[in-house]
Amino acid sequence: MPTKKVNFYISYIKGIALINIVFIHLIDWSNMSLSLGGIAVKEFFYTGILLFTFTTGSVIVIAYQHRTSLRDTAIRLFYRGSQLLFFYYLYNIVKLAVFNFDTQPLYYQFINIGTLTIPNILAFRSFTIPITILITYAFFIAFSSLFLYLHRMSRRPATTIALIIAGLLVINYATPIPGIQSPVIAFLYAQGFVLLPIALWLVPFLIGFFLAQVGFEKQKKRILIVSGIAMCMYAASLYAQNQSLLPSNYQFPLTPYFIAFGLFAMAILLYVFEWLERVRAVWMKKVLAGIRLLGDNTLHLYIYHWIVIDLTIWFFPQHVMLIWLTVPLFFAAYFLYMKRNLAEYCFRQEGATQDSLIDAG
Repeated sequence: MPTKKVNFYISYIKGIALINIVFIHLIDWSNMSLSLGGIAVKEFFYTGILLFTFTTGSVIVIAYQHRTSLRDTAIRLFYRGSQLLFFYYLYNIVKLAVFNFDTQPLYYQFINIGTLTIPNILAFRSFTIPITILITYAFFIAFSSLFLYLHRMSRRPATTIALIIAGLLVINYATPIPGIQSPVIAFLYAQGFVLLPIALWLVPFLIGFFLAQVGFEKQKKRILIVSGIAMCMYAASLYAQNQSLLPSNYQFPLTPYFIAFGLFAMAILLYVFEWLERVRAVWMKKVLAGIRLLGDNTLHLYIYHWIVIDLTIWFFPQHVMLIWLTVPLFFAAYFLYMKRNLAEYCFRQEGATQDSLIDAG
């Protein structure tokens, strides 16, 4: 069984983050057409990566803040981040070498415009690579020990992180980004084809880091109010300029509007799960346990579900809608394989205010 303690609510949000990401991938890569209602629901699904980033920062604090040796923690985190980068390179280079992209329109369009290439893979510049999130996640994991050091050495760690977040917001959105073409600038600020630039996505990571210090679900009312006000202010500004109000249009590159939208969605989810925890039905207990199980294994399942999608597109290039069958079958098989763990999760489902046992990996 897992070994590290994390608040139930973080596991719930991570589980929902994974579900949202999977639905976005299924919708986009099957070219599914949506009704107006479907488009509205999809806006919520788009928060998946942001929710995942929030909770990543929170898990780092809870899992490692009390470890005695910061040096050992730094080595462990750097090693875990390096593993993810290695997998990113291995998976994408092998795929580029073995896939017949000529028969796969979803990929061939990117070959045609010259973005899916070895140089772009090596430089993190191809936004057409599905698992690009691993790059950002790997760097956050590898260098999060620096923020753990600040957390340990500062008299007011939460205030210190809040000031860093404020500084990043000023640098990212109130300071002109250098116009020079540089791999470093591109990597930090999404010039070229970088999908998840470090400097921008560090903000939600540190917001999660901050929330774990002040109480994750305990702050849901403040999160709801502050993010709701910020979201309305941005929406009013966009409306005055006759621009789109859909938050997903401001996800890449990441903007404060989408961050506020993600925080607002997370606050709503915290209230929803607080209510669901009070439902005593056995089936609800199993559903909540299943969501926590997904959330506690998010990273592995993120990688595996992409392999399932890629293999389906590879073997059945003319029938991409099959991913709506193969991906659910994969998750069904996963729950069957983990049925003993799921039973343990159900047994421990005694209230989301307790700590659950998870693999923080």
